[in-house]
Order: sequence, then structure tokens, then C-alpha cells
Amino acid sequence: MPTHAERDRRWNLLDDLCREHGFDALVVSGNDYRGHKGGVRWVSDYNMHHRSAHAVKIPGQPATVVVSGNLAGARARQADWTDDYLFPGSIGEGLVEAIGKAGKVGRIGVTGLGQIIKVDEYLALQRAFPGAELVDATHAFDQVRQVKSAEEIAGLEESAYILDQCFSRLLEIARPGITEREIGAEMYRVGHLLGGEDPLFLTMYHDTLRDGTQYSSFAPPRDRALGTHDVHTFSFEITGPMGYWTELSRMVTFAKPSADQKRLAAAVAAGIGAAEQTLNPGTSPADVQRAIIAAVESHGAKSAYWSGHSIGIDVLEYPWIGLDVVEDDTNSGDEVVGEGNTFAIHPMLIDEEHGVSGYMSDTFVIGSDGARKLSEHRTAFYRISKGEVHVVED
Repeated sequence: MPTHAERDRRWNLLDDLCREHGFDALVVSGNDYRGHKGGVRWVSDYNMHHRSAHAVKIPGQPATVVVSGNLAGARARQADWTDDYLFPGSIGEGLVEAIGKAGKVGRIGVTGLGQIIKVDEYLALQRAFPGAELVDATHAFDQVRQVKSAEEIAGLEESAYILDQCFSRLLEIARPGITEREIGAEMYRVGHLLGGEDPLFLTMYHDTLRDGTQYSSFAPPRDRALGTHDVHTFSFEITGPMGYWTELSRMVTFAKPSADQKRLAAAVAAGIGAAEQTLNPGTSPADVQRAIIAAVESHGAKSAYWSGHSIGIDVLEYPWIGLDVVEDDTNSGDEVVGEGNTFAIHPMLIDEEHGVSGYMSDTFVIGSDGARKLSEHRTAFYRISKGEVHVVED
């Protein structure tokens, strides 16, 4: 588990953030949605399993963790980074109590001000501190945790190991006639046995709607049995014991794939390869996106989605790769890839004319000499035939 030295490193960074922005207190908001719970754990090592919790950091003081009062029975789950846990009747009351320890309060930073903190909690802060300015600190906090420490990278490596073992098991059991649900159940089993938590296993299925529209969508595993010519595309995301996420996705088939299936798979692999070559310290995420698109289009394919994002104790972290095509633009335009950054890269390609799609993902750690892929599995299209696993070549 993370050490107290790692805790002190993070708390010092937050103290610096508060001084830089003039915050008398910083509220790191969280709820049990996969993309909104990591901040609290980053500050306190407390892993919420239900409802919501917030961490409050006052410069020079230990963090306070505010948890819903009806979860007071979960005290055994408290991490040992701080002894200051509050289980109030309402979280708003607890936030007021925790922030009040700062004394005079004129400026409060709040992460997740627009998406996570609840309205009644916001109103409780307004009433208790009527002269204080409530400031969205989401971007500032994201920048602080963008660079991962050696301990954090070790956390990603352990979750990557878990996913690699899960994929190895998939290659052992996948066959025509097996259902998506059977594969998913085995992936969950292996992941949990190795210490994984919060698993998200999705499968992609390309199909045609009644009006003739082609589509590909990710969804939890269904009862659909895999056919000989089907391409089974899965996406598995999981946290290891330290709470860090990695992603792994591959394409698997059984019969000899069609030329278009091979082309889309080659395009995806080329896009990820281009990202691996471009993810160097000092490069902008926009340049990484452009490199991915160029590689994909060289195979006669087209990217249908944004191509990746930073990843860590939250599955979606700042900065994003290709955020210009999604609605929530949190990139400011001056982002650069840095040493110690970690990224999940996952180009999604759809060819409606030929009824095929392609998707894979890998997680990378950025060092001084460039990107390092965490998975031991080749980024490729896999074919299982005669009890053997083959990599489909172009």
C-alpha cells in the first residue's frame, strides 16, 4: 500500500497549490462513480465503496475525510493516512466542520465543483461562510496529480499485470459458441483472485439497425454466443490493490479474418504504435492525436472517437488525447506530455461501408526516453485456431 512518505509528498503538493491560489481550504470531492472517486483516495488513501465522501486539506494540517454518517459502520475501512474522519448527519455539516478548522475562511477551492459536489453541500458552504469565495479547483488539482511518483507507477504496473493474466486466460477459453457472459465471468474471477477491484469489462459488437445504420457499441457482456467469423473485441479496465487503473483491449477471432477486418485491426495497431512513438516529454496531446489519425488514415480507416487520456487513480484523468471531438473540453491548449505521465491510448475505428470496426487499448508510462507499454501482450489482432494462438499479420 502507499507509504506515509508518498502521503507527505502529496500533502505538500496540495499545500503548495493552496498557497499559489490563495485557498484557505481545499475540498477534494468524490462519489462512488468510477471516474469521480479517485481524488479522495489520492489525498487520503480512503477508498469509498458506496455513496460519496470528500477530503478537506487545510495548508499545514492533516487531511480530513468527510463520509456520509450512515456509513459510520465502515470505520474499519479507514486508511491510516489520517485519524481525522468525520461521519456527520449530512456531508454538508461535515464539510463546514472540517473547513472551520482553518479559522478565517475567505477562499475555498473545490474540485468537481461543476460535476461532483452536491447542491445541498454547496449551499451549506455558502451559508456557513457567506463572505468566502468558492472557486473551481478541478484543473489545478488535475495538474498536480498529472506527474506520477515511482510508487504510483508501481500501482499501475500491478494492475497491468492483473489484466495481462486475464487476457492470457481469455486466450485459453475463447472458442466459437462461448458467450460473452461466460468470458466476462472468467475475466472477473481471475481479476478478483489477483487483487483487482472495480472491474469494468465491456465487449464491442458491430451490427446493423433495422434502418440499415451500421453501429458499434461497448456494453457489458451479453448472452450472445460468438460465431466462428465474429471478432470478439473486449475492453477490460481494473484497479490493482493500490487503486491504480490500467486498460487493455484486444481483438480476437477464430476463422480466417476478412481483408477488411485485418485492415481495421492493422489501422488500430498502427494508431497505438504512432502514439507510442509520439508520447515523448514536451509533445502536446494534440500532436499525439494528429499522429494517431495519420497512421489510421494510412490504412484507409477513419477515427470515430477521441484517442486516449491520462490514467491513474481515476480511470479518466487530465490531459486528454483528442478532446477536440468531445463535448467536455477540459484541455486548455497548452498541455504537454511530461516525464512521469501515464496514458491509456484507444483509437476507435468504424467502417460503415464494409460493416467492420476496430478497437484496442494500451496503457503507457512516459519516461525521459519516451513511452513504455505496460502490457506484455503484443498490440495485435489475435486468432485462435486448432488450440493455438496466432497473431494475424497484415
